[in-house]
Amino acid sequence: MENNSKKFREQIRILERRLGLLNKSNNGSFSCCKVTLPQCHALVEIGRSQKISLKELAVILSLDTSTTSRTVDSLVKKNYVERQESSLDRRSIDIVLTATGQKLFQDIEHKMDFDFAEIFNRIPIDEQENVLHAMNCILDAFTHPKL
Repeated sequence: MENNSKKFREQIRILERRLGLLNKSNNGSFSCCKVTLPQCHALVEIGRSQKISLKELAVILSLDTSTTSRTVDSLVKKNYVERQESSLDRRSIDIVLTATGQKLFQDIEHKMDFDFAEIFNRIPIDEQENVLHAMNCILDAFTHPKL
């Protein structure tokens, strides 16, 4: 059992590295369509939600609120997102994409869909469902607390 857990750890480590290579720009720095990787993750989550609170975004990204706030601040400065007063609670702020941010979000989604389709299509067809099932099992194992 221990041997398999070490193999699992090694495979996850390799997967992390290879996923990182997908986001490497030509100059060798990590970027995703003109933004840093953390900014990219935030943009995608904001774009998929269309409107989200800072606290909700922090939970989704598994970051503390202050780190998420700094990431959002950098996106505001680049004119990709804006803060709006919440229609539900005047004390709360919602984060939404600007028109420029919406375009970048669509570019990111298109690039990632293309890149991952290419990778997924390299998996033998008769194994694709097994891979998706295994990925779900791994994600569930990460989200469920120890018993």
